[in-house]
Amino acid sequence: MRRFVVLALGFVVLALPLTSLASPGLKLDRKDLSKKQCKVDGAKAKQLVDVHFKLVNDFDSGFAGNAWANDTIDRQLRIWGLSDGTFCAVVSDHGKFVTFTGPSPSGSSTVAGGIKGELEGGYVTTFFTGTYAPTLPTHGNLGTYDLMCDFAFNCPGGLDRPSAFNSSYFSSTSGPDLAQWGWIYHAGRHGTWLNQDDVLPADGGDIT
Repeated sequence: MRRFVVLALGFVVLALPLTSLASPGLKLDRKDLSKKQCKVDGAKAKQLVDVHFKLVNDFDSGFAGNAWANDTIDRQLRIWGLSDGTFCAVVSDHGKFVTFTGPSPSGSSTVAGGIKGELEGGYVTTFFTGTYAPTLPTHGNLGTYDLMCDFAFNCPGGLDRPSAFNSSYFSSTSGPDLAQWGWIYHAGRHGTWLNQDDVLPADGGDIT
């Protein structure tokens, strides 16, 4: 379960019950993470932000509520402003992770520390209102940000970073939520773990 949304949108996505333990697959694709998701009938969309950056020491939570992995993520953040006064954001992620010893991400088993794997996924917000006031560059590579997360999911390095786009690109926002979200984690013979919203619908799996 990704806890990035605590930094990015000010709320927590709760992990959902597993509906399948066989061959989980991420339902998000390029179409789902495209600008088409940020358009509405009769409203023109203007791209305001298109940045890349790396996040390190981003601790990942599982269904048991524990930090089960340390993620290093290459992220693309794009934000569109619509002519009706609303905004929409799309995040695309890929990266790597290393497990911690403890409960597995599904919460139904255990995982050894030091297992390495790869992840991919992202999210699309619902349409929201706000005051666009960027404090970071709006295009290009922003470099690397250390979130400095601990096992209680305190991430002091996440404040005023592009992952928290509310404060980085808006002086105020109202109504941002997640329309679609999902991430999949591959660890070879140790398994595959899927965490995504029930709209897609959700699958499961595990890494052990």
